[in-house]
Amino acid sequence: MNKPLKISEAGTVQFPMVKHAAEIGWTPINPDVAKQKRGGEAGMLLRDELEAKLAEFNPWLGQDAIRSIIETLEAIPPTIEGNRDMLSWLRGERQWYDENEKRHRRVKLIDFENTERNVFHVSWEWALKPPARKGNRADVMFLVNGVPVCIVEHKNPKDGGALERAIKQLRRYEIETPELIGAPQLFNVTHLLEYWYGVTWNATRRFIARWKQERDEAYRFAVQSFFERTDFLRTLQHWILFYVEDSETKKSVLRQHQRRAIDAIIARCADPAKDRGLVWHTQGSGKTFTLLTAARLILEQKERFKNATVILVVDRTELEGQMKGWVEKLLGEMQKQDIATWRANSKAELQELLSTDRRGLILSMIHKFEAIDKNSNTRDNIYVFIDEAHRSVARELGTYLMAAVPNATIIGFTGTPIAKTEQGEGTFKIFGKDDEKGYLDKYSIAESIDDETTLPIKHVMAPSEMTVPAERLDKEFFELAGSEGVTDVEELNKVLDRAVGLRTFLTADDRVEKVAKFVAEHFKESVLPLGYKAFLVAVNREACAKYKQALDKLLPPEWTEAVYTENAADVVDRPLVAQLQLSPEREADVRLLFKKPDQNPKILIVTDKLLTGYDAPLLYCMYLDKPMRDHVLLQAIARVNRPYVDSQGVQKRVGLVVDFVGVLRELRKALQFDSSDVSGVIEDLDVLLASFKEKMANAVRDYLDAGDGGDSDERLERVVYGRFLELEARKAFFEAYKNIEALWEILSPSPELRDHIESYKRLAQLYAAVRNAYAEKVGFVADLAYKTKRLVEQSATQEGLGRLTKSVTFDVKTLEAMRSEKGSDEGKVFNLVRGLQKEIDDDPNAAAVLQPLKDRAERILKDLEDRKTTGLAAMDLLAALAAEKDAAAKAAKETGLSPRAFGVFWALREDAALKSAGIAPLDLAKETEKLMARFPNARVNADEQRQFRAALYRPLLAVGREERTKIVDLIVEIVTQ
Repeated sequence: MNKPLKISEAGTVQFPMVKHAAEIGWTPINPDVAKQKRGGEAGMLLRDELEAKLAEFNPWLGQDAIRSIIETLEAIPPTIEGNRDMLSWLRGERQWYDENEKRHRRVKLIDFENTERNVFHVSWEWALKPPARKGNRADVMFLVNGVPVCIVEHKNPKDGGALERAIKQLRRYEIETPELIGAPQLFNVTHLLEYWYGVTWNATRRFIARWKQERDEAYRFAVQSFFERTDFLRTLQHWILFYVEDSETKKSVLRQHQRRAIDAIIARCADPAKDRGLVWHTQGSGKTFTLLTAARLILEQKERFKNATVILVVDRTELEGQMKGWVEKLLGEMQKQDIATWRANSKAELQELLSTDRRGLILSMIHKFEAIDKNSNTRDNIYVFIDEAHRSVARELGTYLMAAVPNATIIGFTGTPIAKTEQGEGTFKIFGKDDEKGYLDKYSIAESIDDETTLPIKHVMAPSEMTVPAERLDKEFFELAGSEGVTDVEELNKVLDRAVGLRTFLTADDRVEKVAKFVAEHFKESVLPLGYKAFLVAVNREACAKYKQALDKLLPPEWTEAVYTENAADVVDRPLVAQLQLSPEREADVRLLFKKPDQNPKILIVTDKLLTGYDAPLLYCMYLDKPMRDHVLLQAIARVNRPYVDSQGVQKRVGLVVDFVGVLRELRKALQFDSSDVSGVIEDLDVLLASFKEKMANAVRDYLDAGDGGDSDERLERVVYGRFLELEARKAFFEAYKNIEALWEILSPSPELRDHIESYKRLAQLYAAVRNAYAEKVGFVADLAYKTKRLVEQSATQEGLGRLTKSVTFDVKTLEAMRSEKGSDEGKVFNLVRGLQKEIDDDPNAAAVLQPLKDRAERILKDLEDRKTTGLAAMDLLAALAAEKDAAAKAAKETGLSPRAFGVFWALREDAALKSAGIAPLDLAKETEKLMARFPNARVNADEQRQFRAALYRPLLAVGREERTKIVDLIVEIVTQ
């Protein structure tokens, strides 16, 4: 075991995470040592640690083989496929040829059974500089046996969308330095307040989750519970998933509720005294991954479960949806692990698989169990996982299944609350008999919203002239559906087939035209500006075709597609339905293209297909024109509850349902569930309107009063550089504004907002002004959301913004001229520092001289923000920096050196070690310039860079070893940056 080191250096203060990790057994390793162990800034593996563990865990490997394996790992491409490859190596799934035994054997990189045999390191300021490309630096890096496994960025979750910035940062790594995330499997973003985690190579808001933690010592607890070494190894071994969705490799990490449920499932399957369990996880919370992972783990543990059989039971809709791709991937992975898999394509095949006692995974649809033989297999190590269990028990099919495998352990999975109906109670009775509460594990809708796993759903009624009269809906739908019991779309359609009057009302040509007109206008005004997409759910296939035809007259035809099931009789009976029927190939394309923000279609017209099992985070609005209730209704509207963040960092806040039927007028009739399960989850849009008005009134009071005196420019500047000088004040304002902006984007356009337009516009302009005034780079409307940006841009000018966001030349002459200009000293300080940043951006060669000046200028800014200095004093301090900059410019001209060589001279001009050794900094800079000419590709070629470094030691032989190394490192950094 590696004894945790005590940390007392600056890294501890900068990164308390390192100290917290050291307390639980991770060995801190400072950046310089880490860089040396990985062979410089182009390397990622701690080669000595990895070599030692490969030799220890695989004594059959020779030194040449070990070196070859490490070279193989280093050569893995930095892509998501390469990342999956690296995880396979870490999990011991990859093989190498054993020369002695003349066979391939698995290579162990990590001992998952014995945590203490592994080496756990944590380092910070992990800089990576690949040859010929820009480098990047991770705040903290965690490594197991010399391999990076988790990359951490410290941000403030309260400061301007930390998660969105983290996602952008990961995407930037993918573009600029993919090697930085080639090996790490996990990504954390944190800074004392909250703790979020996700995966590398699939950076979307949907895949970043909050790590649940205790209130006391929250940050320390979060770090130590996430990185507890045994649990962390379990995460690497079991909880990270690669899968194929829409022909694209993707990656996910199971969340805490999924891990908890899987552990409970495996414990139940291992319990000889209990043989039932119900896993009740809400729609959109990853229930399918939970089910598939539990199945895989049981089949992998062949000794514990005596070479078991897992029967995975699904219904048609799941296999038609995205689960198909995941199942295919699961089958492929299992086959690689020597786990047999079968798909029961018919009742006869299922009967044969059970009767011949097959071991491994059997995948079957529920209807294949109809009339299957009783006692087909009486083993007790058969485990049946039934997806959407509330459907299965509503039919005799569940009885056939249980009779066929009477001694099996049966686990039911459901994504909807348990209805207060005979069928709902049946779900509890059958699957929950061994648990006091009726379920093995529960993850409620409210929990998932609190965790931001799913979004709340808001609904609004369509205009009354288009909605179904309440009396008709009660008589022809609620009463009929209540007596029938409805658990899936097929049963719902049978009920609607009998509701002739209701169906006639919903499909009438004049009503279809009215609804289509409303949908087209609402979509263009309320959905399209946000960059989102929509579903129109029609009562049947005929209505789908009619809506497609009507919308084509109002919107570009490529914006909409109708997706519904095929019927051979349509050509004769329903020619319009047949005419608009998509081919299987086109339907597959449509499913994929709908999920892409820059592709058509924008609206899908559906009636049964895609209402379950289709996951499209871009889907924001559902125009509901089909009567539904209970499970079917909740599953359908849950299509809009998936989190999404676009490429600009704008976050989807809610899902919206526009109700043309009236089923959401009375939620108690529509959703016969326990009110505690759906309370606050599906609410009227008026709730958001009330919240907007309250928050807007507070903002007007707190932020829009600029006081008296001065012109509009002066008042705005007084607010920006007076009220918002302190960072905490800006944070509070940004958070308040973003909450209001999110509500405006959802509610607009709406007549109820008419009286708030001017105040909101002023608030948005103030936000843009504050963001730009304190930013290194400015943009006219900062990061305003779409509808807000349009509102602000309609204004001819934005008062005072020009003066607040100037980028001026940072020199003595400009600074002195600004002293006599009108305006606050604080504003001048920010504009000057912004000008310094612009110079560095415009001329990267000047960074060697200017970056240290900018760092000092930013410290002055920090003191100004913390009120440790005044604007006037800050101007004086900047004047000294400007004088130094002017002196540097003059000296550069006099020396005649190239920018980088001059950067070396300027950085070392006062170096004490050089002085004591009698070496003139200018002479050293000139020698550096000669070496740069001798090794012109040192910046991009690793071999040349090594030769360049070695040559630098010769003129520095008179300097002590430690100081000599520091000087060489500094020169190389300046020359290669």
